[in-house]
Amino acid sequence: MHNDAPVYLSELVRPYQPTRTLRSANNHKLEVKCTCTKAGDCSFAVAAASLWNNLPTVIKTCGNLTSFKRLLKTDFFVLHISVIRHER
Repeated sequence: MHNDAPVYLSELVRPYQPTRTLRSANNHKLEVKCTCTKAGDCSFAVAAASLWNNLPTVIKTCGNLTSFKRLLKTDFFVLHISVIRHER
């Protein structure tokens, strides 16, 4: 999103741009390509866009890499703890 990724990865994901004016147009989302197979769903382009879109907006709009990593780690930790608690 900040043009820090290598070109070969940046070419696989595209920013979400709806055809009409929608409130979701500026939510920092990526376009998720439609696939017909499980293998297609596991491809980098689909999986990365889906994971990115599920992140909280505060993480996606973070200003620098250090803060992004910290917020992402905290989010994954909280998610993991909630999954463990629900399994018991």
